[in-house]
Amino acid sequence: MASAASVTSLADEVNCPICQGTLREPVTIDCGHNFCRICLTRYLEIPSPDPEEPPTCPLCKEPFRPGSFRPNWQLASVVENIERLKLVSRLDIEEEDICPEHGEKVYFFCEDDEMQLCVVCREAWEHRAHTVRFLEDAAGPYREQIQKCLECLRKEREEIQGVQSRENRRIQVLLTQVATKKQKVISEFAHLSQFLEEQQSILLAQLERLDGDILKHRDEFDVLVTGEICRFSTLIEELEEKKERPARELLMDIRSTLIRCETRRCRKPEAVSPELGQRIRDFPQQALPLRKEMKTFLEKLCFELDYEPAHISLDPWTSHPKLLLSEDHQQARFSYKWQKSPDSPQRFDRATCVLAHGGFTGGRHTWVWDSDHCQPSSPPSPPGTEVAVR
Repeated sequence: MASAASVTSLADEVNCPICQGTLREPVTIDCGHNFCRICLTRYLEIPSPDPEEPPTCPLCKEPFRPGSFRPNWQLASVVENIERLKLVSRLDIEEEDICPEHGEKVYFFCEDDEMQLCVVCREAWEHRAHTVRFLEDAAGPYREQIQKCLECLRKEREEIQGVQSRENRRIQVLLTQVATKKQKVISEFAHLSQFLEEQQSILLAQLERLDGDILKHRDEFDVLVTGEICRFSTLIEELEEKKERPARELLMDIRSTLIRCETRRCRKPEAVSPELGQRIRDFPQQALPLRKEMKTFLEKLCFELDYEPAHISLDPWTSHPKLLLSEDHQQARFSYKWQKSPDSPQRFDRATCVLAHGGFTGGRHTWVWDSDHCQPSSPPSPPGTEVAVR
């Protein structure tokens, strides 16, 4: 198999003098030199100082006829074979770690230039004063450094995975809480909707009864008033007729007529009875259960949804020695190792607890827990008391 140096030497022989690349569609001119067809065509397109003079060879400056160049099929075949050898040689170099410059196997590593060297490169002037070692000897310290980097990276990756796992658990807890609240809200609104429908039916039925009673009283009132109006109309007509009669007829039974008018009794009926009026005035009291239920509903809904974030700080002087507090004293982590803590009469030594500074004066608070940390987002606490984390 051809060596890398020999392949490189052959490739130099089939380079185009114009583009310095491998010949493509080689053509030969009168002087015998070979060029790429496209390169020679572009060369002829360049304007000449003397249009009457024939073009000259780009390499030897011998004149040639523009239409005299002919394809060199044999050279094209040689170029194709060389390209195939170059591909094979490149694969061999990759497999055998051959120096691309000298075609020799690489044995050494220059630590100053960070270059891989063959025997010829090793003896070169620019590497004589450098620290040059065999490949395996030079790779040893770097393997150790890589191993240390791998250990650090794996440790950091484990820490990140631990944070991811912890935070995923917290997120799952929060998602569960949100799902629970969602179900409670749906349940509360469903209960409220059913209650409102029942109350609507009850109130409308009562209003229908009131409406019927009012219409009944109106009809009775109309009958009574109509009778009174008829009675008075009859007396008025009788007196008007009496007044127009002659004196003899006017005086007949005049006393009984006047007595009937003077002793009349005018009944003034009421359209709405006091009992019905009181029922209408008392109707708003029928909505009291609705008001009470709405107030209870709002209180329950706010109780379920209104979470106030806790702003408390854990007291390090009360922390059990097996509890590790964060720097901001917002989190506590259990440790199987007994911590060296200053003596304090307030410190827990039996129960794994820690107290918090201050307490809550109101509101609803919760605690967020996971297997590694406990963080207050706050439990109910009586005013003026302290919170213990267990």
